[in-house]
Amino acid sequence: MDKPVVVRRSALETPATEQSAGMQRGQAFAHPGVWAGHAAFPGGASTGWHHHGDYATYAYINDGAMTVEYGPDGRESAEVSAGDFAYIPARFVHRETVSAKGCSGVIVRVGGEGPAVFNVEGPDAAG
Repeated sequence: MDKPVVVRRSALETPATEQSAGMQRGQAFAHPGVWAGHAAFPGGASTGWHHHGDYATYAYINDGAMTVEYGPDGRESAEVSAGDFAYIPARFVHRETVSAKGCSGVIVRVGGEGPAVFNVEGPDAAG
């Protein structure tokens, strides 16, 4: 019989999942085609450039604010704040820069298989 599975906060605070510089991801669940977890960014952090392979990413920001940088030269951006949802398409190269307060949110990725994070050299590197 199937039953609910609960992942405790302590498991998310000591993640065993792919990381990008400047942030900490905590994996709650990884099933075929779905990844769900939490991301926390210290104040003023800037992540490395990365993409999420074939996964489309949906994020809810529950605390703080960030700027998502992208584009051919990395100069385009979108502002995301507490209470906002954000969508990042599959293979979309980006990085996050976080407000001085820091930022955290819930992440759900769908549609992919394998690793959920690919760190790349820059905005033009699809890796």
